[in-house]
Amino acid sequence: MGSDGGSQTKLAGLFEEWVKGLFSIPLSLPWTRFGKALRCRQKLLQHIEEIILQRQQKENFGEDALGILLQARDEEGNSLPLDELKDQILLLLFAGHETLTSAVASFCLLISQHSDVLTRAREEQKQFSSTEPLTTESLKQMTYLEQVLKEVLRLTPPVGGGFRQVIQDCEFGGYSIPKGWLVQYQIGKTHQDETLYPDYKNFDPERFAPENAVDKQKVFGYIPFGGGMRECLGKEFARLEMKIFAAKLLQSYEWELLPEQDLSLVAVPTPHPRDGLKVKLSKLD
Repeated sequence: MGSDGGSQTKLAGLFEEWVKGLFSIPLSLPWTRFGKALRCRQKLLQHIEEIILQRQQKENFGEDALGILLQARDEEGNSLPLDELKDQILLLLFAGHETLTSAVASFCLLISQHSDVLTRAREEQKQFSSTEPLTTESLKQMTYLEQVLKEVLRLTPPVGGGFRQVIQDCEFGGYSIPKGWLVQYQIGKTHQDETLYPDYKNFDPERFAPENAVDKQKVFGYIPFGGGMRECLGKEFARLEMKIFAAKLLQSYEWELLPEQDLSLVAVPTPHPRDGLKVKLSKLD
């Protein structure tokens, strides 16, 4: 939305409280997690509305996500109504932040727990200068890092699943599924299919080496971003963000997990260690 220092503003606190209640039991009472989330959502929408109205007064809407939405027109030349703009921005805040932070936290956790993977990933980064900007070409050359990130998304996908509507009567696993029903596909369970991923609990980036390429074995066998026509629109951008973050971290920092923290994963709203992820960072010489 063009705001600076978002994580240091009141908006960040409202966002965090809202996210906590996204998948909670829908009891709309003031003291429940769901009730608190509803109040925070209303305040978030009010804040977003103020930003939208301010932007609409400007001649140039800008080229950030909000600016693009303000410029969007349908076939008849109509712009998005205010309520739709607010909902889309709130959706983008969740989809563009919560899932990515889950993925990079999982990367930091898993690679720190597997020293052999960390050593090899660091070795690959030595061919790239930490003082020069990353380029598309240099990112393409980070093939082992690509394998690591694919395995992170396989083992701990940020989104647990999705919904699809049945477009015609069908049968699956001996069950009849009528047209019009909603069915849920589970990303995590798909990535635990032992016919595709032997020893699926093991963190093993070699699964995605060119000679193995397990993600290419079966259609929809690897779906961290969903699949088909409704696959995540931000897939490539998210992968790019993850890779840049991981490369810069490997090139410039060491980190170790702090003791006495609960690292068991909580799945809601996105996978994250129960105590967060507490690490000690130190700059590499």
